[in-house]
Amino acid sequence: MRIRGWEFRLLGPVEVAQGDTAITLSRRAQRCLLGLLLLDAGHVVPVNRLLDLLWDDTPPDNARATLHCHVARLRGTLDPDRTGSRGFRLLRQGDGYLAATDIRAIDLFRFRDLVGQARRSSGPGTRSRLLTDALACWRGPLLADAASDRLRDRLGVGLEELRLGAIESRAEAELQCGRHRELLPELADLVRLHPLRERLIGAYMIALYRDGRQSDALAGYRRARGDFVRELGLEPTRELHELHDRMARADPSLDYEPARASARRWSWRYQPV
Repeated sequence: MRIRGWEFRLLGPVEVAQGDTAITLSRRAQRCLLGLLLLDAGHVVPVNRLLDLLWDDTPPDNARATLHCHVARLRGTLDPDRTGSRGFRLLRQGDGYLAATDIRAIDLFRFRDLVGQARRSSGPGTRSRLLTDALACWRGPLLADAASDRLRDRLGVGLEELRLGAIESRAEAELQCGRHRELLPELADLVRLHPLRERLIGAYMIALYRDGRQSDALAGYRRARGDFVRELGLEPTRELHELHDRMARADPSLDYEPARASARRWSWRYQPV
């Protein structure tokens, strides 16, 4: 996909680039303002909302004047001739501002679009490729060098869960393609980082089991169960327990078979057919 004009990166430090040319927005407030406008690209963001978000609900008396200065500087940097020739315009509409750009130029929207395409895809290889491309959009937390943790929590509701879900879906698609051995180091790291994510635990157990490491897979379940009981006071779900039992009796349906790989959806939660 080739985008004419600026490309905007919000998943991580805020960056603006065009080909090999990158623009540095030295002021944190300008990076934050650009991020706020791009998160609602194509829609008017009221001035009062921008003031509340930029100053964490306590804007100073001169906040409007300061906001107008930041807007002028952004225009001067990203649309200096006021024609939108670089694929971006910052417009005043009513008592608000609108960022006009191709949303495909914004990494967050590309991420969401690729995840949506993967969900609609029937082939595990295609799903894995789309999700790999989606996850490559991530360089760090949303507006990493521009937003406070509080603001990030307000703006990115559900975003981290969407990222983790994409990671889990990609792992399951890779398993469906028979790439369990290649997945093992990545899954080991992911389970260490997210010890209560059952889809990751189940995928890691499957990868170990298919690599001939049945005892390690069963030990992984025991560790996970200990984490669940200690951290949540709960047992793992019935599905994860049943996966353990199927592994303990060497259920042949857990083995990788290319003939099963054409199934539209697969998860360790369900008996492959």
